[in-house]
Amino acid sequence: MKQGKLLAKLVIALLLIGIVSALPLTSARVIVSMGDVEAIRIPSDLEALNAYPPGRTFTDFVDGYVAFDQDMIDTDQIAHPQGRWYGRGVVVAVLDTGLLPNWNYFFPKNRILTELAIGFAEDLDTGEITTVPWDDAVNGHGTHVTSTIIGYDYRGTPVTGVAPLAKIIPVKVLSFYDYSRQSAWGTSGMVAAGIDYITSLVESGMFERGKVIVNMSLGSSVPAPDIEAAINRAINVGVIVVASAGNRGNSGMGWPGAYPQVISAAWAGWTGQWFPITGGRENRNFWLEDVPENLMMPAATSTDFGSYSGTQVYVAAGSSRELAGQDLDVAAPGSWVVGPYWTPAWGSLPSDPSTCYGYLSGTSMASPHVAGTAALLAEKRGTKLTQSEMELLIESTASSAPLTYVNSGGWTGATLPFMAIYVNVGPTGYYWTQWSNNAVGEGFLQTDAAVAALGG
Repeated sequence: MKQGKLLAKLVIALLLIGIVSALPLTSARVIVSMGDVEAIRIPSDLEALNAYPPGRTFTDFVDGYVAFDQDMIDTDQIAHPQGRWYGRGVVVAVLDTGLLPNWNYFFPKNRILTELAIGFAEDLDTGEITTVPWDDAVNGHGTHVTSTIIGYDYRGTPVTGVAPLAKIIPVKVLSFYDYSRQSAWGTSGMVAAGIDYITSLVESGMFERGKVIVNMSLGSSVPAPDIEAAINRAINVGVIVVASAGNRGNSGMGWPGAYPQVISAAWAGWTGQWFPITGGRENRNFWLEDVPENLMMPAATSTDFGSYSGTQVYVAAGSSRELAGQDLDVAAPGSWVVGPYWTPAWGSLPSDPSTCYGYLSGTSMASPHVAGTAALLAEKRGTKLTQSEMELLIESTASSAPLTYVNSGGWTGATLPFMAIYVNVGPTGYYWTQWSNNAVGEGFLQTDAAVAALGG
């Protein structure tokens, strides 16, 4: 598309969002946040993988390293005839914190649609919503989420994403920061404005129906009517909407993930993450290790517990359970996912971006795996998938088996039907978790199965 036409359509889109944002407030403001993610800085002993010559410039991460989370959903098992099914031609809008100022160290410029990137902030006194910069995020949450979708540069080594040829529109809707909670946040009006902005790009003809995915790794503890109305407008014009389920455990799902029309993601992990324990610290190199194709196999390090050990996959205790009136769709990798990240809790943003990586856990990390999968399906499908068709395809190809493996007999302390023991760390030491059907949705995301099930 020529630059002149692109700018003209962008002006139209901004005018449209301006009209929507100028509407009077019809409901109480709802606070939306990125949730209480767990973040651990990458230790200094994890240096560059040295798999590629230093100084190499990347335009994408198609042939990058397959980390454990991508391995769990079998992105490496997808057939790619003529170099297809990488998300080419699909746009993923990441409604989040925007990107860190050093984002170009992690992502090639051609993967980020900077000319369409935008940020929103609300005047908390008047309710007026204005645009703000998108590339000055004080927190790296949105940068990390983006890395799961398209991959990233890890100190000179490419690490692949679910949809490495998709393009990203960063939309900053979590523009405020709570230093006491170390959490970025925004208002429901800001999130609704971000959704409506993406909707306007499709309505203007800039993008095709079914070729735009929205990922929202954010949520509130109560429903927000303005967000739901914006979601419905987006779905009506062919935008696919994915969101995190929330990190509230048995307190229930957050919104917008809890809405039935949204494709929601729970937070699962791999038992192999927790072994061996050396020097009082868990194995931090697990993310480079091979995940067994058979996820029903008990974790090798927990076989001392026999049939009680569970499978290779577990649902994290913090992942929101589905309550009455809520709809949980699938579980996806969300424990200790590696990617570019920084938080003020670690100090000022370093001048050297090669030090800005972290392990993050939460449904925020699970959601982009689902959004990336949706991007692959959007690329493959000739006739554009609707929201309900996309949801059905992802759900119907998910695997419930590793998450609903019933441990035979009983076990001291296990009161729920499903359980996984991470690792035996001594005569009386172990890590374990348990869950029930309300934590599973339709099962564990299987990206390769979803792609294979859809005719090209």
